[in-house]
Amino acid sequence: MADLTEEVMDDPLDASFAKASKFLEHSTELFKQEQLLQFYGLYKQATVGPCNIPKPAIYSMAARSKWYAWDKVKALNPIAAKMEYVRLMDQLAPYWCEKSSSDVSWVSVSRPKRLSESLPDEMNKSLIDRIKEDDLNGVRDMILHEDSTVSVNVLDHEGLAAIHWAADRGNVDILASLLTIDGIDINLRGSDGQTALHYASSCGNIECLKLLLKHGADRSIRDDEGETCSDVAYNQVIKACLM
Repeated sequence: MADLTEEVMDDPLDASFAKASKFLEHSTELFKQEQLLQFYGLYKQATVGPCNIPKPAIYSMAARSKWYAWDKVKALNPIAAKMEYVRLMDQLAPYWCEKSSSDVSWVSVSRPKRLSESLPDEMNKSLIDRIKEDDLNGVRDMILHEDSTVSVNVLDHEGLAAIHWAADRGNVDILASLLTIDGIDINLRGSDGQTALHYASSCGNIECLKLLLKHGADRSIRDDEGETCSDVAYNQVIKACLM
């Protein structure tokens, strides 16, 4: 990722985004590959805007994964993308701000509220909110005590449903819990025509991929661009699982 201009910033969100980006540059080993892809897509959306490059060829798997990560968040404006970037950093590395403050003195310490302070009230969180937080107990509680069939197959403002988010985030336990819900559509297509199997494949989440296949996910479905989950596979290991 390119460095942001190294100057004190008056806007708290810009300052936090810059600091989080700098922290990621020096701490990539703390994150899984699929998480790095999420950060990449949000960073590009925040700094460049909607994906403006052609989709790489099928044999360029790493480049295609980055393209999908960027294109996936095309509905977010730059401010929303920065907020999601910081929110994701809060979620995955809760102490990043304190750790980086001594190393990145040029950034203002003012920043948006942490995830725990800025998300909807606990009682108002949706199933997707809890999946984004990797809140397995919260997801299970909603499945047990609420009519999850009402929302499980509904697409959110990003064109994704609960099953897509679980596969995208690589949380196999949450995905397994979702698959116990009566009426869940394992082959539900998002706004881009992709299924949860597409997302698990393109993000390299092999355990989620295997679980979806075990439950009968259709590997032959093509997205809006005519590509199957094998076409968007993150690497040869993922592709081999789909043969």
